[in-house]
Amino acid sequence: FTLKFDLNVDIEAEIVPAVKKKSLGEVLLPVFERKAIELGKVDIYLDQSHTPLSLQFEAYRFGGHYLRVKAKPGDELKVEQAVRDARSASLPILHPASTAAFLGPVLEPLPGRREGTESLAPGRRRKNITEFLGDASIPSPEPALHGSSSLPTNGTDTWKNRAASRFSGFFGSGTSTGSFGRETEKLEQLVNRLHAYSAFGLPKLPPQLRFDRDSWEEDGDEAGLTLEDSWQQIIQGTEVLSRRQCHQQEAIWELLHTEATYIRNLKVITDLFLSCLVNLQESGLLCEVDAERLFSNIGEIIQLHCKLWRSVMASVLAKARRTGALLDPIDFLDGFKMVSGDATPRWGATPCWVVHGDPLVSPQFGSLFKPYVRYCMEEEGCMEYMRALLRDSELFRTYVTWAEKQEQCSRLKLSDMLVKPHQRLTKYPLLLKSILKKTDEPRARDAINTMISSVERFINDVNSRMRQRQERQRLDAILSRIDAYEVVEGSTDEVDKLLKEFLRLDLTAPIPGTSPEDTRQLLLEGSLRMREGKDSKMDVYCFLFTDLFLITKPFKKAERTKVIRQPLLVDRVVCRELRDPGSFLLIYLNELGSAVAAYTFQTSGQLCRSWVEAVRNAQ
Repeated sequence: FTLKFDLNVDIEAEIVPAVKKKSLGEVLLPVFERKAIELGKVDIYLDQSHTPLSLQFEAYRFGGHYLRVKAKPGDELKVEQAVRDARSASLPILHPASTAAFLGPVLEPLPGRREGTESLAPGRRRKNITEFLGDASIPSPEPALHGSSSLPTNGTDTWKNRAASRFSGFFGSGTSTGSFGRETEKLEQLVNRLHAYSAFGLPKLPPQLRFDRDSWEEDGDEAGLTLEDSWQQIIQGTEVLSRRQCHQQEAIWELLHTEATYIRNLKVITDLFLSCLVNLQESGLLCEVDAERLFSNIGEIIQLHCKLWRSVMASVLAKARRTGALLDPIDFLDGFKMVSGDATPRWGATPCWVVHGDPLVSPQFGSLFKPYVRYCMEEEGCMEYMRALLRDSELFRTYVTWAEKQEQCSRLKLSDMLVKPHQRLTKYPLLLKSILKKTDEPRARDAINTMISSVERFINDVNSRMRQRQERQRLDAILSRIDAYEVVEGSTDEVDKLLKEFLRLDLTAPIPGTSPEDTRQLLLEGSLRMREGKDSKMDVYCFLFTDLFLITKPFKKAERTKVIRQPLLVDRVVCRELRDPGSFLLIYLNELGSAVAAYTFQTSGQLCRSWVEAVRNAQ
């Protein structure tokens, strides 16, 4: 790295080897001894930063950077006089030319470059630590560090680029680098950034993200999540309470305490994982990672719980702290209640809500918690995306491993964090039922039952949507295996053109005569031998759905099929087992109850009974 001296004495800049496994103080000490500068009377700064560096930092991490030496306030005259005295005494001073004799001629300053900060090209502007990290807190000059640390780089102008340009002759003259070299360079940049986060603090959540819009920092409510060690510290007269009352207060306190802990866990996702990811992407690292695909709408989840805490939980605590009265379950009703007759938000294929007339979830609970619908629907996809990134991207593995080791994670993995919302939603009924078991007052019991009913109906609604989505995905997978619908053949080209519009089958369409929420499900599939009339037997592959029986013909040497007979609606099918072992008959009736087709199927005895039972169960 280049060492420059901001003193009122003319000292030429030096290039100092950034040695591995040696501290900054160790590599600077010989240089300062030659110049008669005491390490304790000067501060070292990175580029144009105004924060002194710790001499305990590993020197290797500063390779390619500019470091400035500046006398500490009050020691300016002493430092300058010591340097002048050393010169007058003709003490040996190592100039850059001497260093070049050791490392080679490439260490001479590049032509046309002055060492002053004013001569730096705009693209080579040095990075300010505060500018890089935002307003994150920066430690004191001598923090106690565990392990090696590193300093931030400046976008594409990384320490490796600078070092390569300065020491190109020393390390080799090749200019082309392969994909492996680029990945290695990116990995080095990433490690440096992560070390910088560890040393100087995490970057602030970027303003362009909508997550946690009503931030705790703005309102100073972070302290509102800090609870006393026990409910007994805020409730008066605890010594006269009955055992059952104490158990009730303990159950209510668990609801409050776990809610505060949950919000803190959610904020770890945004403040640690998300903020660092976005900051890295602004520097050209991990740009292939889709943050929304990885974290879904986690920001909306945080917002709703902040609102729930401020409007309900914080009010309950404030009341108890102010009056010393017992925690009252009725005070939670506004956050969890259900009102009959209110509309239920319905989740569609796009992120919007359509009102239906079912009196299930009230705006008090349903509209507040509706971000959970999207999150739960996308949770499995987020987990699959995360696993794919961990499998395929060394950069992403490095980033996640570093983040999971941070103190905020409390030894939790990213996968543990991503399932927290679903787990919290399903825990509410358990927490409320625990309070109910220890509550005797009729009015309070009614309120708790109302809250339990509201939450359970919402959870059932979410689970129902998730099942519907899974069934739609299964249907899509089956459709991807069906290449054609060749039930009717045309006699001429003209007939074929007219038929083409109607030769289609949409298995994802609603089941006739049912509500849109009733999705078609696959009940059974498998290979059978089929005979129609007196024709010879043929190999077919059949699907039994909720409302129809589908006969297809598999292609040779391929896992694809084509529909060869009209779909049979199960409510118009007569199913009979035949005397021939392993055979059963399907008779298809029209609207008048008349037979229009008959198919004989053959398989093994056990499978035959399975098909017959499945058809009858579907009916």
